[in-house]
Amino acid sequence: MVIAENDEVGPLAPGLAEAVESFSLIIEQFGLPRMAGRIFAILLLTEDGAATQSELSEMLQASTGSISTMTRLLEQLAFIERVSLPGHRRDRFRLRSDPLVEMSKRRIEGVIHMINAIEKAKHHGDIGPLATDRLERSESFYRFFHVEMELALVRWLEANPLPIAAGPEEVPTNTLG
Repeated sequence: MVIAENDEVGPLAPGLAEAVESFSLIIEQFGLPRMAGRIFAILLLTEDGAATQSELSEMLQASTGSISTMTRLLEQLAFIERVSLPGHRRDRFRLRSDPLVEMSKRRIEGVIHMINAIEKAKHHGDIGPLATDRLERSESFYRFFHVEMELALVRWLEANPLPIAAGPEEVPTNTLG
């Protein structure tokens, strides 16, 4: 893995560091910690697309505890997976086959939860007419958004089938998601 200016694993080269930080700020807006966004960005932007915990720690100049916590979160969200290469002792982390699709599915799940919460709130007897109007408008928005997100995801998946992976065969070591 070559990502530092001196061809060794280490702090990121300035251009890559800037791109990683840009991605991490955007991912933070989706409610994930910035460090999780940095890890996601490293795995997205580097040619190898995989790294060990110690490599991530070195590249991002972060503690192994922070990297461990954030990789566990990203695994639980099904954005990354832990894999091992035959003959290597350390597990590596890589993006799952389609992490942005997984992220979109999570957003759709969130919209469904919001619709359910609105429906439940509308049946509460203590809500007045103005609040009811706001709830109905919100419900209408979320129902529309839900249908459009589902359709967009289906259309995108039909037009963009998963590519066949190239490179050494890696074996997933954990099936969290």
